[in-house]
Amino acid sequence: MKVNWLWDSRLKESAAKKILKNAEHAKFDIYAEKLLSRVGDPKMVFGIIDKVVFCKKWPRIKKRMRKDRWLNNRVTFWQTMYECIHEQLKKQGIKIRSSQETELPAKRMKLAQQIRAIRIKSGYTQKDLAEKLGVIQQYISRIENGHENFSIDTLTRIADVFGKRLVVKLK
Repeated sequence: MKVNWLWDSRLKESAAKKILKNAEHAKFDIYAEKLLSRVGDPKMVFGIIDKVVFCKKWPRIKKRMRKDRWLNNRVTFWQTMYECIHEQLKKQGIKIRSSQETELPAKRMKLAQQIRAIRIKSGYTQKDLAEKLGVIQQYISRIENGHENFSIDTLTRIADVFGKRLVVKLK
């Protein structure tokens, strides 16, 4: 049975497939999300999207799909597929690095670890620190994991919360 996964699009299926053959296309994520959220047949999907490209792009597509609660079951299904395919590719010696996965700067990681250590030593939870700074807890988590490239102003505010003096040494 043929699935009309482009029911709300003016684009013809051949044009959508052309976009999905080029992972660098500006609309790749949009059409990949449509495909994965509407088609539950891996054979059909992987006839359109390469498995390596799927593994590289899945974290971003999953993030898009998670915005719609109705897609939770699809996200779970494709996450399971991702894990299986990723493992198969790893066994074949193909290393997958997602489009969101980048090497974090060592200096940022060191600073993130210092902030976390000071927070824990001071007896604060991430939520406590977030409340004192007027931000959400997830922002503190991103800082402590090195995923947030925050400003000197934010760093100064963090130091103030802990009653610490900010000293910047450049080498």
